[in-house]
Order: sequence, then C-alpha cells, then structure tokens
Amino acid sequence: MMQTNKPQPLVTVYVPTYNRVELLQRAVNSVLKQDYRNIELIVVDDNSTDSTHEYLAKMANEDLRFKYLINDKNSGACVSRNRAIFAANGEFITGLDDDDYFLPDRIDFFIRAALKDPNKAYYTKSRVKITTQKVINPGKQYKLKTRSIKKPSLLLKQNFIGNQIFTRTKLLQSSGGFDEKLGSWQDLECWFNLLKTQRIEAYRLNTPTQVVDLSHAHERISRKKINNMISSYKYITEKHNLNELQKFILHGQLLQYNSRQFNTIHKLALFLLTRQAFYLKSLI
Repeated sequence: MMQTNKPQPLVTVYVPTYNRVELLQRAVNSVLKQDYRNIELIVVDDNSTDSTHEYLAKMANEDLRFKYLINDKNSGACVSRNRAIFAANGEFITGLDDDDYFLPDRIDFFIRAALKDPNKAYYTKSRVKITTQKVINPGKQYKLKTRSIKKPSLLLKQNFIGNQIFTRTKLLQSSGGFDEKLGSWQDLECWFNLLKTQRIEAYRLNTPTQVVDLSHAHERISRKKINNMISSYKYITEKHNLNELQKFILHGQLLQYNSRQFNTIHKLALFLLTRQAFYLKSLI
C-alpha cells in the first residue's frame, strides 16, 4: 500500500455499463475497495432497462467518490466511455469494463510507476476467469519481448496493451478518446491514436492486477462479428493513412477470428513480419 507521505493525485476510473447490474456491482466494489483511496469513479449507463438506475442512485448516496451519468438513448460503449473521459477530474485516468474487476492493488501499482515518470502510459496483462472456479494468469502467446511500446505501429501486429491503459487524463482527452464511429477494435485504435498523437510510449508493468471475466453468460462488450471487424479494419487504415505493409500487418489480426481467408503463404509472411505465435500455430 502506498505510504501516506507520498503524493496521492486523484485517479478517475470510468466504467461503461448496460443491463448487467449484477456484474456492475462487482466491478464497482473492486474500484471503491482499492488500496489507493483517492479515486473518482464515473459509471456511464447506456440507458439500461434493468435495475441499474436504482443501483447507481444508491451508490452515489453511499460514497462521495462515486458519480454516474445516464445516456438519453442506447449509444454504445465508446460514447459512454467518452462521456466519462471528458467529465473526469482526475490527474490520471484508466478504465474498467463492467464485467471485469480490479485486484485491490491495481491503482496503487499504476500510481507508483506514474509518479516516477508521469508522461508515459502504463498497462498490464490480465488474469482471465474462464469458469466460475478457475482464474488463470496471462498466456505467453502474445508475449512482447520489449516492455516498452514506443512506436504505435507495433500495435498493428497485436493489441499488446489489451483493453485498458493508465495515463494522464489530459493526454487521453487531447487524443479525442474513443472513436465513436468504430463498431469493433475501439481499444486498439484508441491506444494507437493516443501514442501517435501525444507522442508518448506505453510501458508494461509485469504484475497482472485485473481479472477479465469470460465465464459469464452475458455478451462481452468487445465481442463483434467478423464483418464488423472488417469494416473497422478499413476505417482504421483510411483514418491513419496506413501504407501497404502496415495494412497487411493489421489485416493479419483478423486471422484470430476468421482464418479461412488466409492461405499458407499469407500466414507465413505474417509470422515472419510480426513474430506472433498465433500465425505459426495456424500453420501447424
């Protein structure tokens, strides 16, 4: 736990939610029970029809660190995230999906790193809950040899950062937050754009302090159909004016969702260019 004589800047945590109040409660509790206490939690409800609104009002009365916004209509996770990002008061900011949860030392872990170098973005790998009884540590298939992502183009090979990043709030705001035109790959594009426009690097902290829950029956925010991903691929290549090699490398990320459109030569070329294990496994 952070020593009380050290600076304790305010950290904003944003959580988008929609019709999953039982999962939301676990996410909220994991934030409010952090070892690091100087937290602003902003939940943005995407016009839920379950008991989410009642729960939000109750929590706002119980903890002054808890704030919430409700969208007038169902608008998607990117709209919800951006509402919180641009309403944030924290010096630093990070996110959490409503079906995942933090381990108690996550924010303290980030703050200790950020106080040493506040002009970097930070991320960790996540533990994964695959059944109600089993949580596993991060796999090695997406292991990145370097702990630092200095060039945003590295993310075209694989979204090494994952679904959350910790950074200065003003940097995420200045980059524009999440692109609301995207139906998938929102995290990938957001981090690519953040590193590109703000000229910062992302640094990996090796201890996993978040649990990504794949065990529940609800649809995950990030799960999209392949056609949606193809549309996002085309949009990203145009928005960031990617060259032909960059397009080819980014296109390879579709292999994880639909390998039938890739022949052996494509897979081998992608492996040689990126050294990502899933291309080699697909060949085998």
